[in-house]
Amino acid sequence: MIVATLVLLALAFVLFAFRLLVGPSLADRVLALDGMIVSGIATLVVRAVDTGDGTFLPVAVVFTLVGFIGTAVVARFIEGQGG
Repeated sequence: MIVATLVLLALAFVLFAFRLLVGPSLADRVLALDGMIVSGIATLVVRAVDTGDGTFLPVAVVFTLVGFIGTAVVARFIEGQGG
């Protein structure tokens, strides 16, 4: 079950990377980057559950905060540009 979850998270990461490269708008790229961050965080959490080692959970929390702040900043930038 863990392997299937990691495979699906990797697939989601690849699809988000494709959307990041293709675009077409800045908002699409921001959402794709946010999705990549969420996929990475989910991978860290799944590995922590699988191994029973919580070492990477604080890293996941920091990535979550950085991802949220980054998305909020870019959203304000897009709003300032008028869409």
